[in-house]
Amino acid sequence: MSLAKVAAILMAFLLLIVGAIAFWSDSPMSLRRPAFRRASEATRPRSQGSRKTIMLFFLAQGQNILQEEAREIEGGTTTTEDAKRIMQELVRGPESELKATIPLAAQVHNLFVDSSGTAYVDFNRELTEGHPGGVQEELYTVFSIVDTLAFNFPQIKRVQVLIEGGEISTLRGGVNTRMPLAPRYAF
Repeated sequence: MSLAKVAAILMAFLLLIVGAIAFWSDSPMSLRRPAFRRASEATRPRSQGSRKTIMLFFLAQGQNILQEEAREIEGGTTTTEDAKRIMQELVRGPESELKATIPLAAQVHNLFVDSSGTAYVDFNRELTEGHPGGVQEELYTVFSIVDTLAFNFPQIKRVQVLIEGGEISTLRGGVNTRMPLAPRYAF
C-alpha cells in the first residue's frame, strides 16, 4: 500500500474520531438541553372505559424545563390511533400556565411505530415554517414530541420527526433530527 493511501486512511480515521467526540461531547460548547420537572407523581397512561389519562410535555413558564400536564382523551382502538390523538393534544397546547412547544398550525399527517420501537411522526410544513427558531426552542419542540410519545407508550423507544413524509435535518437549523431520538426526561 502506498504512503499516500495510508496517510489518507489515517486522516479519515482521525476525522471520524474527532467528529464522534464533538458529537457526543458534553463540553461547554454543547447546547443546553431542556430539563424536565414532574408536576406531580406521574403514572403511565390509565384507561377508564374508553377514556385514557395521558401526559403531555410542555415548557414551564420562565424556566428552561419541560413539565408534564395530564389530560384525558378518548381511547382509540390501536396504539397508532392513540398516539395520533396524543400528538393532536400536544399541538393544541397546554390547558395550564405551561407554554406550548409546537406551532398551532402544525398538524399530524401520519404516525406509525415499527417493530424495533421507533415511532415516525409526520407533520405538515407548519411545524418548521411556523416555528420561531432558536436552538433552545427547537430542543423544547423536539423533546416535547419525543418525551410525550415515549412516556405514554413504553413500546416506543425512539422518535423520528418527519415533515410532509420526508426526513429533515433540523426544524430551523439548530437541532439534528436526521435520526430517531431517544427520550430525555432529565437534562
